[in-house]
Amino acid sequence: MIEEQRPRGYRSRAARRDELLDAAALVVRESGLPGLTTRAVADRAGVAHGVVHYVFGARRNLVVALLERQARDVLPRVLAAADAHDDLLGALDAGIGAWLDLVRQEPERFRLLEAVSGTALDGDDGLASAERTLWHDGVAAGISRWTVRHGVELAEPTAVAADAVLALVDGLGRAAWSDPDGGATERARRLLVRGLAHALAR
Repeated sequence: MIEEQRPRGYRSRAARRDELLDAAALVVRESGLPGLTTRAVADRAGVAHGVVHYVFGARRNLVVALLERQARDVLPRVLAAADAHDDLLGALDAGIGAWLDLVRQEPERFRLLEAVSGTALDGDDGLASAERTLWHDGVAAGISRWTVRHGVELAEPTAVAADAVLALVDGLGRAAWSDPDGGATERARRLLVRGLAHALAR
């Protein structure tokens, strides 16, 4: 019996879910979002096709679960970098810089985000909106926590500040992928972050 055919034994639903998400991430890395099918994930994980449907149901739920895991992994690191600074400019620059460092170090990690942001899944236009809401809520919570901790009142509502941060990192992230030495992206980052900090400061 070859390795892939050996019985895997009992796994909790949570463990099985993590295993399938690992497989799904590999499928996206290798084939992009179009290649992310429940059958491809089952084959990559070495399980029966029905296991993927049992854990996630529809393909959309699998993609949403990947996005949620991505946010849980990336957002705390970005927000922690910002939290280490007491001034608004420093916090914005550190958080956005941490994001760009992750994009450069692990570009495959962000392929799914880019694909979902630009492509509806099976005609589901709401998926991009759900992905945006997930990140917006996380960034807004981080901004709110930082402003309360430091007694800072922003010139714009927290939700608007979060929109601005996301727009900035979206643009800089795409620029970083086509900027091998990073020089142009860093110059743009310094300028844009200063402008955003100035706009948000009272």
